[in-house]
Amino acid sequence: MTIPLEEIGKTIFKRSAHLNLSNYSDDIKSFNVLFALDGKRSVQTIAVQDAFDPEELKARMKGFYDLGLIEPVVDDGISRGRAKKLLDAIILKRSRGIGAIAKTIKIKIAMKGINPDSLTPDTPDDPVLLRKLLGLARSYGLQIRTKSDRTTGKTRLIIDSIITQRSGGDPTVAKVIRTKFMLKGINPDAYSLDTPDDPNLVKKLMDLAGTLGVKIQSAKARVGDQIEQML
Repeated sequence: MTIPLEEIGKTIFKRSAHLNLSNYSDDIKSFNVLFALDGKRSVQTIAVQDAFDPEELKARMKGFYDLGLIEPVVDDGISRGRAKKLLDAIILKRSRGIGAIAKTIKIKIAMKGINPDSLTPDTPDDPVLLRKLLGLARSYGLQIRTKSDRTTGKTRLIIDSIITQRSGGDPTVAKVIRTKFMLKGINPDAYSLDTPDDPNLVKKLMDLAGTLGVKIQSAKARVGDQIEQML
């Protein structure tokens, strides 16, 4: 696998397991670059925050990658950057864009155990930190718009999984199972992948699936984004 130079800046790298940093103690520039890799920040972010020349940094990263000294972080499905967005929104709203006030607010936030300078667009979202920031915003009287926690389509996926696994692909058996759903007050045809999920119905279906020995691969709800737009 190769990564084009123009894509390097957007990539998040981590040090390879076999890399020994002490081997670069005499090459201070390479050592500083390799030391800066934390597996969380993109190359662009590192360049800005750690005052590296962007083009030189990308070239060095490309060289390290080609030598197998570093490797890209595989997308782990973890959402990132919401804490930074919320923090910026709080500071902007409270300071009204006045630098001196913004600095004071950042100090107050730091005194609450939140280091504003540690949050970046690449920082993985920590539910505890997000709740703390949301509470702080509300204590300032700021309104936060959030997405609904409700998922969509999960009901249909569970129903289809039960029918498919219990029928073994036999259309006659599938029809009988669908009829049994109807007798339980659940019309399989009433649900699509766009239908909002009712948590109570989802739980009922999951319990039924468990009773029938049906494994639901997509059982874990992806509630995900709770912060849609900060202020």
